[in-house]
Amino acid sequence: MIASYTQEMHGLTVKLAEVIQRNSIPGIAAKVENQQAKLNMVLKKIFRLQIQFQRQEEALKTDSTFIDDSLIKTETEKQQKDLRQRTQQVEREYSDIKNDCHNFLSEIFKK
Repeated sequence: MIASYTQEMHGLTVKLAEVIQRNSIPGIAAKVENQQAKLNMVLKKIFRLQIQFQRQEEALKTDSTFIDDSLIKTETEKQQKDLRQRTQQVEREYSDIKNDCHNFLSEIFKK
């Protein structure tokens, strides 16, 4: 998931850079920067989630093997639930930002 989002964001960043290179519309750089800032914000959230996934995975392992479900502590279960909820929230944010960026690019390239 994280790798595909990162790859998609890179593609959007390239397209936003193309818009600035064309620079035929007044004030376009500020609009592009706004789109890029949104992408960067969600990318940071995705990277933070990735780190939290790694930490959670470490908490669920002993000697590089996953522990039995019966040994998972209540606190760990709460952390997993919270991580799932935050992941879903970031996925929704990313989807909204990606769609907004695609719409922006579509409008710009029409002009």
